[in-house]
Amino acid sequence: MLKKQLNVLIVLFGLLFAGSTVNAESTQPSMMELVGKTEYTVNPADQPKGAVLIDANTGKLLWSENADAPRNPASIMKLMTLYLFYDAMHNNKFSMDTEITATPRHESIANIYALSNNKIKAGVAYPVKELIPMVLVPSSNVATIMLSELVDENPVRFIELMNEKAKELGMTNTHIYNATGAQISAFNGFYAEAGVDQSDLQLSMDNETTARDIGILTYYFLNKFPEVLDFTKDKKITVMENTPYTESFDSYNYSLPNTEYPFEGVDGLKTGSSQTGGFNIDMTAKQGDLRLIAVVLGVGDWSDQSGEYKRHPFSNAIMKYGFENFAYQEVLAKGKQEVGGKELVLKESLKDTVRKGDKVDFDTSNQVVQVKQDLPQVSDLIKPQSIDYTTAAKEAEMKEQEVTAKKAQEGGVLSFLNKIPGLNRLGIKDPVILGIIACLIVLVLSLLLFVILSIRSARKRKRIRQRNRRSR
Repeated sequence: MLKKQLNVLIVLFGLLFAGSTVNAESTQPSMMELVGKTEYTVNPADQPKGAVLIDANTGKLLWSENADAPRNPASIMKLMTLYLFYDAMHNNKFSMDTEITATPRHESIANIYALSNNKIKAGVAYPVKELIPMVLVPSSNVATIMLSELVDENPVRFIELMNEKAKELGMTNTHIYNATGAQISAFNGFYAEAGVDQSDLQLSMDNETTARDIGILTYYFLNKFPEVLDFTKDKKITVMENTPYTESFDSYNYSLPNTEYPFEGVDGLKTGSSQTGGFNIDMTAKQGDLRLIAVVLGVGDWSDQSGEYKRHPFSNAIMKYGFENFAYQEVLAKGKQEVGGKELVLKESLKDTVRKGDKVDFDTSNQVVQVKQDLPQVSDLIKPQSIDYTTAAKEAEMKEQEVTAKKAQEGGVLSFLNKIPGLNRLGIKDPVILGIIACLIVLVLSLLLFVILSIRSARKRKRIRQRNRRSR
């Protein structure tokens, strides 16, 4: 009987905790619920296999669905190649004006029909500033290879660098096997220069990552190299202008202004699609002070090429949710503030992203103040917004010490000057003027001492010369 009662209690506790979990999850709307609050009509079968919404200012994870599901990001992985490229460029290894002369191998890659590309002609010098938009907009595989080889001409080493950087950034579920998002086997033997040992390359492996990891990469990219958005903000670009090799490309980001699915503030960043990965987008938008990152992976099916449009209702719906429900704002002003019953003094204001309408509470442990809320960081390596503080009592103590030290210093000057006969009759009380007088007195005394020593030295030299004459 007792055993039966225990079993009943266990079941009841299990249902209780299960109900708590369901309630916690139900506070976040599903992808289809978000789309339902927009003007878009979508097929539920096309919804992404993984998606996240991240605050680009703070790295907070604002919404997610299957954030850690492994996916092939296709050409979005070109962003890692560009991240390494920008990193090397900012370390002065080359510049935007550096030119890369295309080889016959590069031209051969450009002519592979199965790869997204642009026209590259052997013998032509292509400036870096022209190759970057080729990577970002038409998703050129050959331009990506050319830039990667400027960082490290050995493709095996470059892929190692990509994986090392992914680990460094906290992309814990990312495994990279090529620099462009296309399998190495698709390059028809032209992935590396002839003679380069390619035995360590995985020819038929797809890159693997998650929506969370792509969001982490994008967070670091936009915070470290925001200028990349200059290449992605327009719906159409032209490269190699005023040369025989000029080309124009329409962006595949149909959420940009004046496109099929325009969304306010969108200015980047990268799309990608493949047979095994479906249709993906890594999108960013800014409204006011809030910049968001929406990553959507695995929309639709490769057999239906309209999937390149289908991804945008989902990414736009996530963005709409973000801008309607969150704000990046000043949560504590500079100066004296009462927080948690303590009077704090802040040297600068604290800004953070918070839910609109929510009461903001603070954590003041570890001598920093930060927002206490339920929004997690997308990565443990990205620390929450915080600022140092001192207590009002400590601030008062420090000011008192400063005043005491100043008085002691001034007292020393005044004491010295009061000993000078007649000076105290002038009635000068300003410590600055008294300090100047003290300096002048010290200067005069120093000059007198110098003159006295010079005279004594001259007399000494004269006596020595006289003794020398007598000895002759």
